[in-house]
Amino acid sequence: MNHSDPHKLIDERREEIFADYAELLRIPSISALSAHDADTQRAARFVSEMLRHQGLEHIEVIQTDGAPLVYADWMRAPGKPILLIYAHYDVQPIDPAREWTTPPFEPTVQGDVVYGRGVTDDKNNLTGTIHAVGALLAARGTLPLNIRFLLEGEEESGGEAIEHFVRTQPERIASDIVMVADGGMYPNQPTLCYGCRGILYTEIVVQGPQRDLHSGGFGGVAPNPIFALAEILTQLKDSQGHILIPGLYALMSPISVSERALWQTIDRDFDSEYRAQIGTEVLTGETEYGVIERNWARPTLEVHGIIGGFQDEGSKTVIPASARAKVSLRLVPGQTPENVLPLLRARVAAVTPAGIKATVEPIHGGLPFYTDVTSPAFTTTMAALSEEFGKPAWAVRSGGSIPISAIFQEMLGADVFCIGFGQSSDGAHSPNEHTSVSMFHRGVHALARVIDALGAMPAV
Repeated sequence: MNHSDPHKLIDERREEIFADYAELLRIPSISALSAHDADTQRAARFVSEMLRHQGLEHIEVIQTDGAPLVYADWMRAPGKPILLIYAHYDVQPIDPAREWTTPPFEPTVQGDVVYGRGVTDDKNNLTGTIHAVGALLAARGTLPLNIRFLLEGEEESGGEAIEHFVRTQPERIASDIVMVADGGMYPNQPTLCYGCRGILYTEIVVQGPQRDLHSGGFGGVAPNPIFALAEILTQLKDSQGHILIPGLYALMSPISVSERALWQTIDRDFDSEYRAQIGTEVLTGETEYGVIERNWARPTLEVHGIIGGFQDEGSKTVIPASARAKVSLRLVPGQTPENVLPLLRARVAAVTPAGIKATVEPIHGGLPFYTDVTSPAFTTTMAALSEEFGKPAWAVRSGGSIPISAIFQEMLGADVFCIGFGQSSDGAHSPNEHTSVSMFHRGVHALARVIDALGAMPAV
């Protein structure tokens, strides 16, 4: 049954929308693990069928050297702007699996909370955008503007396929506005993201002896790569959170007076909120900067994993031949993977102990993203979110990285913003990732309202 009001239709379709969401969540589309390549293919096919069922046209699963891209459009609104909607269907690995209290790929609802990998990053936003467009189209038989979808399956592992596509075929996705439906909001607070940090993800490989050695026969004379790796890591960042890579901070673009003034309008005790979410009484980092600035607008260096030596049950007295660490830097405007990697390599070389060889191998990277908060698309979307939630939306930066945002901006010359409806406390990337079922449905309403508002704008 059709309605002229898409919001009534969204409410009528509540169970159908959640069923699509749950079915997508059951697909273990872990892009970082080649063992799940068939699952990313299956997820792409499922998403393409969801688009078809909601009335989109020209649907295509685009094979790449990695996970497929999914394209669809509806281009029947002459004289209206073109909105490109981006989201991703891949998810993070589940490690450590033992810490999950529910099956990661069987969405489990407990009260108003649904648990599962991808529930808040990013299958909620992907499903929500498709169904918001479907409800608008079904309710009225038309859309308020032209729409393209470009959905990917490698966001969590570098996004090489989509970057190649956008750089080599920008005419296929030419658009006036880009909605990056990959993000979230602070608890019970609508937000619109105007900036994300970039990323340089690397592996530092440390080589010592030519083979593993008996620690009795060679202890005291052979260099130990695990000790060497620890020495290197502790000389990349100090205990106050300052990154000890010469030249890194000099690359940063200055923060404007107007942006600092914008931060002052955000009335929230982030110190207490982050302490509660982290589960600690102490927040680390550069204490001379406030929590907002060091989370949104300062570079970081983090160690994600250390591998080396004997790790099984029991004991083995060995000096390992090698060790390695996964290390990333989050980057801010002015910094790029290309200009930061040589600085990191130089620093590692300078602090590597004698008798050790250390190399820094890049795994993936992405540019920081920053958009104009006074642009018509941004202010229109802010107003629509404020109307939906009955309170002023906040313009925020994100500490995370969505590298394709900067590439869309560069190649299309479009207004770009990031939007999402998972809560910052939902545990994205962590065991027991979860989100609010009611906020998931609220997000579908909000997205429909945003698309309506953007459709009322004149073509650029």
